[in-house]
Amino acid sequence: MSVPVQPSPMRGGAGGLTFVLGLVAAAGVVVYATWLAIAAVAAASGMGAAAAQHVSGTVVGAIHRDGAIHHGTGAHPATKLPATALPAPPTPAGSTLAFDQLWISGNGNTIVAGTPTVGISAVTGESMIQVPVTLTNNGERDWNPVSTGFAGTLDQAPVAESTEGDWMYRSPIAPHTSVTLTKIFLGKPGQFGLKVNTPDGVASFAGAV
Repeated sequence: MSVPVQPSPMRGGAGGLTFVLGLVAAAGVVVYATWLAIAAVAAASGMGAAAAQHVSGTVVGAIHRDGAIHHGTGAHPATKLPATALPAPPTPAGSTLAFDQLWISGNGNTIVAGTPTVGISAVTGESMIQVPVTLTNNGERDWNPVSTGFAGTLDQAPVAESTEGDWMYRSPIAPHTSVTLTKIFLGKPGQFGLKVNTPDGVASFAGAV
């Protein structure tokens, strides 16, 4: 009598399946880890770019804030002004203005003599009258200060100009540019007058100092 042959179980059946599943799981972990690494690198790159932009903005802002606001050299920087229409009609000939008022020439150039002050010269010990004078060129050609003269009076008597001031300023004033000069005269408190002679007229200022 024959006995049917029993099929033998597959070698490593359950164990082989477990092994295959383990390989698949390991491969998945490797892929996931790789994806995490790529994402981390991308995020770091983005943060680095943002930081670089922030630093660049800070530096540029600092340069802009600390940039040069004045133009010109020396102790008398020229200030560039926007090209505008004439501020007002010319000042009538022969007018005497108070200090700090605006004198306007026929071609639109302006002069302002600031409030005079009295002090003692550190060089000679003499009493001095100091007055800032702002010349503004509103035209299209250079204004040469060589052709502009300054004369001071104290109680209607002429006073000499001191060389401690800007008495030899000769740099051309470019169009639409303003320059302030420090004019110094020998004198004490009293009624002070200043005349600025230009090719386009005489600017006269007077007041107590």
